[in-house]
Amino acid sequence: MADNQIKVLLLEEQQSAEQSVQAFLAGEQGVCLETREVVAVDEHAHDGRFDVILLDLNFDSDTKIEVFDAVRSTYPGVPVVVLTAQADEASGIKAVQLGAQDFLIKGETDRKLLLRAIRYAIERNQLLEQLQESRRLGRHLAYYDGLTDLPNRLLFQDRLHQAVAQARRFDQDVALLFLDLDGFKRINDTLGHSVGDLLLKAVAKRLTEHIREVDTIARVGGDEFTIILLGIHGVGDAAQVAQKILEIVSRPFRVEEHELYITASIGISLYPYDGEEIDGMLKKAEIAMYRAKAHGKSRYEVYKLSMDAQFAQYLTLEGNLRKAIERNQLTAYYQPQVDLRSGEICGVEALVRWQHPEFGLIQPRSFVPLAEETGLIVQVDEWVLRHAAAQMRRWHEEGFSELRLAVNLSARQFHDKRLPHLIENILRETGLAVEHLCLEITESHFMQNGDGTIEMLDTLKQMGMQLSVDDFGTGYSSLNYLKRFPVDILKIARTFVKGIPIDRDDTAISTAIVVLAQSMNLTVVAEGVETRKQLDYLRRLQCDEIQGFYFSRPVPAEMMSEMLANNRRLF
Repeated sequence: MADNQIKVLLLEEQQSAEQSVQAFLAGEQGVCLETREVVAVDEHAHDGRFDVILLDLNFDSDTKIEVFDAVRSTYPGVPVVVLTAQADEASGIKAVQLGAQDFLIKGETDRKLLLRAIRYAIERNQLLEQLQESRRLGRHLAYYDGLTDLPNRLLFQDRLHQAVAQARRFDQDVALLFLDLDGFKRINDTLGHSVGDLLLKAVAKRLTEHIREVDTIARVGGDEFTIILLGIHGVGDAAQVAQKILEIVSRPFRVEEHELYITASIGISLYPYDGEEIDGMLKKAEIAMYRAKAHGKSRYEVYKLSMDAQFAQYLTLEGNLRKAIERNQLTAYYQPQVDLRSGEICGVEALVRWQHPEFGLIQPRSFVPLAEETGLIVQVDEWVLRHAAAQMRRWHEEGFSELRLAVNLSARQFHDKRLPHLIENILRETGLAVEHLCLEITESHFMQNGDGTIEMLDTLKQMGMQLSVDDFGTGYSSLNYLKRFPVDILKIARTFVKGIPIDRDDTAISTAIVVLAQSMNLTVVAEGVETRKQLDYLRRLQCDEIQGFYFSRPVPAEMMSEMLANNRRLF
C-alpha cells in the first residue's frame, strides 16, 4: 500500500446496508477503503491509522450520539464525515456540533461530492491540528524561555506569588536566589553567541538537576537565573543551597570542543523578612547579587538594608563611567618591575584608576567589573594603552630608553580582531617603539579560544612586541598550549607568591613555575612581592624580576618619574 494513499474507514450500522459509498470509492486511485460495522469499533481500535472516517449514522436518539462519541474516542485525531439518511438540517448541525468535519445526505451524494468532502475533511483537520499546536506552542513560549525551556520571568513571577501566598498561609519562609554568571559576556565575545547559548543551556540543565522538584528555577535575563526555595528554615538553609550552586556551576562545562570554566554570583532575599512584595523581593535579591559580584564574584550575599545605598552608588557609577572616559577622568598609575640581577627598574605596568569628581579616587576593583559587564572595558583598555604609551615615550626621551611598558588587556579587547590595527595607530601617534611594549593577558583568557588565541598572539608577536601570561598558575592552560603560545614572559600569580616561603604548597608551585620558565627560555616575573623573605627566596631561585609593594605600590606618573630620576634601586 503506497504511503500517499488516503486510508478511509467506513463505519456502518449494518455492514453492506448501503453500497453507494463502496461503489463511489471502488477502484479510485489513491484511496484505500476499509469497511466495518460500528459495533466492532472497539475490537479493531489499534489495527491501523486512518486518514478519515466515514460514519454512516442517523442521529435519531441519544444512543446514536453515544456511538459517535465512542468512534471519536477510539480514533482520536481522525476527522469524521457523517453520512446520514436524514435530509434535515438539524441532524447536520448536530453532527458538526459533536465534532464532525462534515455531513453528507446519502441520497444526494455523488462520487465527486464524496471525494471532495473526504479531501476537505482531511485538510481542515490538518489545519485545525496546526492551529492547536501553534496555540500550545504560543502558550508555552508565553511562559517558558525559548532557549533553556525554563520558566521565564512571567511564569517566575506567578510562581513566586503563589509561593509567598502559601508561605503566608502556613507561616513558612521562602527564599529567592538571584544568580548571575560571572564572565559570561567574555565567552560570548570570544567564542560567539552560539557557544554562549549552548553554555546557558548546559548551566540550566545542571541547575535543574540539583534543585528539588518543589522549587522553581527560571531564566529571567541573558545570563540571569532565579531560584525559588520553598519550605526552608531561615537564611541558613538558603545559604547552604547557594553555596552548593556555586560549587556545581564552577565545575568545567564541555561545549563543543571547548572546556569552559565559569562562576556565578548569587544574591538572596527572604520572605517574610525582606517584605511581601514580589517586585521588592526580586529587587533586593538582585542588589545582594551585585554586592557579591563587587566583592570578588563566585560568592553569595544575603540582602541587608545597608546594601540599598551601595547599590544606588553602583548605578550612579554605571551612569558616570561612560562620561568618565569622555571627560578624561581616568588616570594611569604605574608599578615598577625590578630586575633581580641588577636591582634596577626595568619596566612598569600601567594600571587604571578613576578620579571621580564626587567619590574621589576609585580603585579598579570597584569599576572594572562594571566596565566588563557594560562592554566599556574596550574603551578603558584603549585609554590606558594610549596614555601609557605616550608617557613611556616621554620617559624614553628623558633618557630611560630601555624601560619596558606592560599593559594588561581584557579578554574582550584581546580577542577583538581590530586590536593589531589599534596598537599600530597608538604606536604611530605616540612614537613609542613596538619592542618596548609588553601586552599582558591573564592565563584564563588564553584558554577561551585556543586556536583563535594562537592566531592573535602570532599576529602581535610578528609586530615585534613582547607578550606576557599574567596570573600564571591560576588558570587551566595546558603545557601543550603553552608550548604553542609565542609568549616571552610568565608572571607568577600573587596568590602563590603570598605564601612564600612559609606555605609549602605555594613555595613548591612558585618554584615549579620558575623552573618551567627557565627551561622554556622565558622571563619569569613574581607579582605581589611584599616581604624581604619572599624577595630573598625568589633571588635564590634565580627569578628574573619582581613586582610588588615591597619595592613600590602603583604610583602616579609624576612619582614614577621621581623614582627614575633618583635612580631608585632595590639594592
